[in-house]
Amino acid sequence: MTATREERAAGLLELVLERNAFQRTRLEGLGLGPRPALSELPPLEKDDLVLDQQQHPPFGTNLTYPLKQYVQLHQTSGTTGPPLRVLDTAEDWAWWRSLFASTFSVAGIRPGDRAALAFSFGPHVQFWAAMEGLRELGAMAIPLGGMTSAQRLRTIAEVGATALLCTPTYALRLFEVAMEERLEHALEPVQRVICTGEPGASLPAVRLRIEDDFGARCYDHAGLTEVGPFGYPCAEHGGLHVYDAEFVCEILDAELRPVEEGERGELVLTPLRRTGFPVLRYRTGDVVVRSEERCPAGHDDGWLPGGIVGRTDDMVVIRGMNVYPSALEEAVRGVSGAGEFRITFYSERGGMDEVKLEVELPGGSEAHQLQELMRQQLGLRVRVVPVAPGVLPRMEGKSRRVVDERAARWGSA
Repeated sequence: MTATREERAAGLLELVLERNAFQRTRLEGLGLGPRPALSELPPLEKDDLVLDQQQHPPFGTNLTYPLKQYVQLHQTSGTTGPPLRVLDTAEDWAWWRSLFASTFSVAGIRPGDRAALAFSFGPHVQFWAAMEGLRELGAMAIPLGGMTSAQRLRTIAEVGATALLCTPTYALRLFEVAMEERLEHALEPVQRVICTGEPGASLPAVRLRIEDDFGARCYDHAGLTEVGPFGYPCAEHGGLHVYDAEFVCEILDAELRPVEEGERGELVLTPLRRTGFPVLRYRTGDVVVRSEERCPAGHDDGWLPGGIVGRTDDMVVIRGMNVYPSALEEAVRGVSGAGEFRITFYSERGGMDEVKLEVELPGGSEAHQLQELMRQQLGLRVRVVPVAPGVLPRMEGKSRRVVDERAARWGSA
């Protein structure tokens, strides 16, 4: 008989409080009693795990089993702080593999498909988990690490890759290179572009841009090194579903209280079957909109119609308004001919905070259109600066398009 989610949560708590030194130490003195409920535990932050590893190198104390039982080591990218090493047992890694295989199946990948992995080889989990998921599904994995974009395009064409896995930023970059190198034909076999690593593919304008560029369906999915692959695409109605049987999902505000229907909040997750490196009520940093609406396609799992709409560490407050770079990107991608962009937050001494948006645009009228879009959609005055195509830097991994000059300039004043 399959255990319920509540039974899994209770079993996980009992296991880690008995065997996991980090979890025991963290909860000592809270007066929770011998059998606390998951909801009684304080949310866990990445900084807590990083500090533990710094104090107990190299792996920290968040290990439920003896070290000899761990078979995989990955680390976070370091884009939001020091990298964190995360270990998996064979059972935990099999769990990763099965969820990735399920996600790819939902996105339409079948045995016999050939999926090009436009990631570098390295310590980050995405490439390796994708390889394992494709293998379990019976599809061919085509590694594209160590290649230039042009080499990747030629390989896609030569092997007839039917799917492409990459960040949404890189999907747009790959199309740009295809146009520059006259390799448009290389994209013809690709039927599906499956994105991760950034909020982009959950944004309708970004998804539509990728689909128009590739003439293929674009799907989003979500996961974290610390948590596992938690979100799979809704092929029929967009957004993401969370694997309800595998995760306890909460959406909390800045005060760590549940948000109301239609409100934005931070996704807090507890993976129930990843026991070797457990995270209980983990603050993912992903911003989503709470929705009680059930998926029209009839999926049973919880639905996030807007997918991941931003990151808590990306949000800035400008003139009293919460501003997410993903919202600016949505507006940029809605303007015909818009290319790469860069966002700069700045302030004049004694003045208000301001936003400058540099965008590669074909003409001045598009800049005016974009400025008006910002005003209508965001209620925000943004200084739009058109620049020539090819001027702004390109990224092949996670995008870094935001510059915040406010603290650097006036923080010590």
